[in-house]
Amino acid sequence: MKKLKMVNNYTIKTTYYDRKMDEKLLTQINERFPWIISYVKSHNCLDFQTGNDPKTNRSWFSIYRGTGRILTFRSHSSKVNEICDVAEAYKELMQPDFFRNPTPDQFDTYLAKIASAEKFKRYYNTDVYNEGYYQTLIGRRYTFGIKDTDDFILFDKELVIGFKTKGIKDEWNKEIVDQQTLKIKQLRKTYNGELPENIKPEYGEFDFLGLNTNGDILIMELKQNDPAKTALSPIQTSYYYLQFQKLAKEDDKLYQRIKAMIEQKIDYGLIGSCYKNKIPLKLSGRIIPCVIVGDDGELSETIRERYRFIRDLFLPEMKAYTCTSKGTLVISKDLETE
Repeated sequence: MKKLKMVNNYTIKTTYYDRKMDEKLLTQINERFPWIISYVKSHNCLDFQTGNDPKTNRSWFSIYRGTGRILTFRSHSSKVNEICDVAEAYKELMQPDFFRNPTPDQFDTYLAKIASAEKFKRYYNTDVYNEGYYQTLIGRRYTFGIKDTDDFILFDKELVIGFKTKGIKDEWNKEIVDQQTLKIKQLRKTYNGELPENIKPEYGEFDFLGLNTNGDILIMELKQNDPAKTALSPIQTSYYYLQFQKLAKEDDKLYQRIKAMIEQKIDYGLIGSCYKNKIPLKLSGRIIPCVIVGDDGELSETIRERYRFIRDLFLPEMKAYTCTSKGTLVISKDLETE
């Protein structure tokens, strides 16, 4: 009989969510590139994205410009890779030595080259604000840019729940997918307006995961420049909601892992220190689903009406937000108000 895999002092039986980075990776980054964290913070176009996969014993620390991954440090089984990783499209911009041992001056040149290349505007654009622009703006605002008056933080981005095997994943998700599929059929029968031909019952990565001082988990999906997907966002968010609801019931160590991840990020300056004494003592069991529309003023009445109809069918408790020019979230009057 095949043994269950033991990682980080626990056994992966079915699912896992453990995104705290390997401390050796962070130590190496601090020793070799002590300037990198403050550099990212001082450039409004940049943000961090970090994670860990206990099944493969890999951790990563990435720098993003919008939705484009421009540099990643990785470790495997506590061994830190010598060469920094980068998305393929960016490799042609600099000599290989840069990606092994970047300096602040070289990074300035790298950013300038990225900003001047038309093909990278799809990931981050300040001429016509796109999803990458808002993802960075909001991601910075609610991590290292949080204020004493804020009630919540964002502690994870672009995440998925991990599964021991694909077979377990399919079996674990089956009830959720079936429920989603049934409601999509109901939507097609009851909604009088037009709907896309293909509506998926299951999805990939969560955009943002947050935690408030009450111990509520916030699932936040970001939409921009795609009204049709904004209208369908309750379906996507419902999938994540049902997944995390099930995970929270089954994983009795979920709070400890989330807390450890937040504390690590505070220690390294990736989340503001003012949240350290606000970490709740436990999870409340409540999950708050949200959609964020960077600029909701362009949504037509048809899209707003479709969104509200789908929300009421799939996820009546879902909240809709937009944001200020500083990235602060405010209620979306266009989506919340009839």
